[in-house]
Amino acid sequence: MKNIKAISRMLIVGIIIVIIVIAGVVGYYLTIPTTPAAKDTLVEGTTDSIETCLDTARAYDFFGLSIVQALSSGLVDFKPGATGSVNDIIPALATNWSSSADGLQWTFILRQGVKFDDDTEFNATHVKYTFDRGISINDPDGAFGGVGYGDIIENVTVVNTYTVKFYLRIPFSAFLSLMAFQVSFIVDPRYAPFDAVVEYDSSRTPRENHAMGLGPYTLANWTRVAGKETEIRLEANTRYWDASNGLPKTKNIIIKFYSDATNLASAIRSKQVDVAFRQLQAVDIQDMMTDDTLHVWGGTGSFIQYLCFQERYAPFNVTAIRQAVGAAINRTTIVQTVFLGQAQKLYSMIPIGMSGHTDAFLTLGDPNYNKTRELLAPLGYNETHKLPFTLWYETSGHYPQSADLATVLKSSIEASGVISVSLGSAEWASYKEKRSRAEMEAYIYGWYPDYVDPDDYTYPFIHSSGGGWLNTNYSNPQMDTLIEWARGNTSATTRDNLYAQIQNLTVTDSPMIPLYQGSAYAVTDPKVKGVYLDITQVWRYWLLYIEQ
Repeated sequence: MKNIKAISRMLIVGIIIVIIVIAGVVGYYLTIPTTPAAKDTLVEGTTDSIETCLDTARAYDFFGLSIVQALSSGLVDFKPGATGSVNDIIPALATNWSSSADGLQWTFILRQGVKFDDDTEFNATHVKYTFDRGISINDPDGAFGGVGYGDIIENVTVVNTYTVKFYLRIPFSAFLSLMAFQVSFIVDPRYAPFDAVVEYDSSRTPRENHAMGLGPYTLANWTRVAGKETEIRLEANTRYWDASNGLPKTKNIIIKFYSDATNLASAIRSKQVDVAFRQLQAVDIQDMMTDDTLHVWGGTGSFIQYLCFQERYAPFNVTAIRQAVGAAINRTTIVQTVFLGQAQKLYSMIPIGMSGHTDAFLTLGDPNYNKTRELLAPLGYNETHKLPFTLWYETSGHYPQSADLATVLKSSIEASGVISVSLGSAEWASYKEKRSRAEMEAYIYGWYPDYVDPDDYTYPFIHSSGGGWLNTNYSNPQMDTLIEWARGNTSATTRDNLYAQIQNLTVTDSPMIPLYQGSAYAVTDPKVKGVYLDITQVWRYWLLYIEQ
């Protein structure tokens, strides 16, 4: 009996020891540091807005296309950190692709098992529908925002459920880059009627206000008043084709809109937002670089701004006058005074670092006031009879420091002594309408890359078909021919030679004058990760996250 009691005590002690050991092991593993979890919600602040709508058949502005890319996907994409090389293009809705030897046929094998956010299964018919629709819609700016898809693509054919083939009119060298452009992203036929653009309508649901459905996010809310956004909310798309890789990294994105750069800077400093992106003033960016409570992200800039001339009526229907104003521009003052060195002087419509770039506009001077006076003197303009014109700029924060840029331009041009400049301004929606109605004789505009290729900085501006959206009324058959040769040629050497001729002719005709090339900046809370600012200028919402 004593032995039984002793054994019982030993068993009880043993069990207690085992429990203590197990508890210790569990406690140890529970205290091992783990990878910080991301917060569910990230708040972004911006002064930007959606220019028109969230439909790839018309959307053609930076912010609008950033939201399009959050709500849809293309056949291919640029990897984060891209330099613009074709080697930076990665699979998206297409897993692989090939082209014919002559470059006129492109075949894409599509990813299987992909679903739209309405549970419709994606297949080759949706690719064909997207491009047939975009090319056929009679938009005022031309198909797909005036990019000229119809001049490039002859037809799209469904080979089978998961194979689609593009037949091209020309061996377009930038075709893969064009497929990575958000305008090429796939639409959902249930929400994108074939013969009409999906416009914003406050009476409709957020889902009915856009044409997409294959992206990392769904649109939970989109509120706008008088053409200006007040709030946008994005929620993770549970049917996203890349969700198994943990994307998007943040479940909810809330975008707040600020009236100007000063209020946006205040919002990021006071932690009202986690991210401030577009547009902050150069002085605030400079100051924030030394603020330990913030992180400034800088990256490659391919954004350019330029001065457009209206050639429909005097005074800029005269080439010599356009050249004279171009010769009076002081880019050093623009870069150093307005942007505090956070930009580069630009002498070409093709950005620095991109194939085909030359400093062609240096031939006009920077500035060369003697040339300005020489060009204007035969036309009767001098110190006592100055050339008058109005220079227009936008006031909505769509572009960085527009008022400052306009003021410096006015001062620079008037320093010639033979030109008098008045300033005109309008908020973005009105500004765009004035451009379309040819009401501004000289005005400042800007450009972000669509597809990373010199064609994207020439065809949409100075080809008689592509440049119609700017409504400068510039047209030159010789220019059209050169651009068409360049976009249909696959030889890098030949294309560089053609773009050199194109830029020289742009100087001769001076329908617009390049001003500067900007750098890309975003300011965030130090815990925000996943910011990529590369040459594509793609703002990747699905990679942003905040560490807990």
